[in-house]
Formats: sequence, structure tokens, C-alpha cells
Amino acid sequence: MADLLQVAGLPRSTFYYQCQAAQCADQQSAMESRIRAVYDERKGRYGYWRITAALCNSMAQPVNHKCVQSLMQRMGLRALIRAKKRSWHVRGNTA
Repeated sequence: MADLLQVAGLPRSTFYYQCQAAQCADQQSAMESRIRAVYDERKGRYGYWRITAALCNSMAQPVNHKCVQSLMQRMGLRALIRAKKRSWHVRGNTA
């Protein structure tokens, strides 16, 4: 390991920081694929809260809703919003 650090010419802390950053990137891409799978399975009707709940139920490790929200924003995924039901009741005299 010391030979690798000398060849690269990096400080020890920088080398280990980059190793950890690469592992986080791999985990993030795996999480993105899981989010995309749940989103497509539910035809885009689930928002980040329900996707988080689905991921927590299927995985052994819990997932933070803020992480799911930021990844969904980065991927451009948004939940479909249901149309509001309108009331056609007319106020006035009834005969």
C-alpha cells in the first residue's frame, strides 16, 4: 500500500478519502436503480415517502427519506398528482 501511495504522489488521507468516495458512488448508483424499479413498478404514482417505505420493507437496512428525495430529484422522478374532485353543489333554494 505504501508503494502505491508513493507512486501516486498522494497524501495518505487523500487516498483513503477517494477510496471511500468511490464506494459511496457505487452504493448510490445501486440505490438509484432500486428507486427506479419501485417507481416504475408503481407506474410513477409513489412519491419519495412511499418509495422510502417500500425500500425499508424490502431491505434489511433502513433508508433515509431525505436521501431518497434528493436522488429522485436528481433523476427527475416526480409522483403523479391526482386531480382534485370538484363539488357541483349549488347553493340556493331547493324546491
